[in-house]
Amino acid sequence: MAQLLALLDSCVIFPMPLCDTLLRAGESGLYQLYYSQDILDGATRNLIKKGRMTPDKASRFQQLIINTFPEGLVEVPAGLELVMTNHPGDRHVLAAAVTVKADVIVTANIKHFKSESLQPWNIEAITPDEFLNMLCDLHGEETLYKLIQLQAADLRKPPQTFLDLIERIEKEQPLFASRLLLHVYSKMIENVARKLQYIWAKSQNPSPVKGEKYRIESDISSLTVFCQVNNREVINIKFGQATGKIYHRDVLNFQEIAKQLVKEKMIKSYIE
Repeated sequence: MAQLLALLDSCVIFPMPLCDTLLRAGESGLYQLYYSQDILDGATRNLIKKGRMTPDKASRFQQLIINTFPEGLVEVPAGLELVMTNHPGDRHVLAAAVTVKADVIVTANIKHFKSESLQPWNIEAITPDEFLNMLCDLHGEETLYKLIQLQAADLRKPPQTFLDLIERIEKEQPLFASRLLLHVYSKMIENVARKLQYIWAKSQNPSPVKGEKYRIESDISSLTVFCQVNNREVINIKFGQATGKIYHRDVLNFQEIAKQLVKEKMIKSYIE
């Protein structure tokens, strides 16, 4: 299978931790990363403007990317940008993508890349969340989980766990974060939910397990945990497959319930 070719827009290079995740994925060979000097300049200009970097540090950051991905630096042929028909401010981005025959442009600024402008070049503009999910499709959730684990382990100021980093990631890439959380924690949540059901059944209560935060429903083939606040389907287990929309706080809540179950105690804030 041919490697995925992706051009990164400047708006996905400057925010952390997204930039770190995308660069690590590229360095790991999960896709071929492309950028241009204009894109790097746009990214570091934003970093300096937001006070995140001094000009000297921004220059070193640019050089680090160039040194790490020398083959990813795109030189756009003269005049090609003039042929592009997308938003004028981002025509240099599309021109760079066309130059390397990229499959996708990864951008948070989708409105600057209308489909009619991309169609002649067979290029798609996608959000970072969509792109990271695409990498999961191509390489598997375990590969991306290990990548995020290593990213968290390298953070020192302050030190962060996998869940700490996922909490930050889910603010901007919620689908990707939820997908990894389901991959890592679905079995734990399922086990806790089934233990709660067992305890509930022993009390001869015929209603579903329902508390302040969660409600658990099941039938012969599936088990579903709902959030009581907004009826969100946190997790659905059917024929061994887990789906749903899970947040890091759900994991923390169920980890706490698991601790209490070990102590053979129930907490009213979870189960009435």
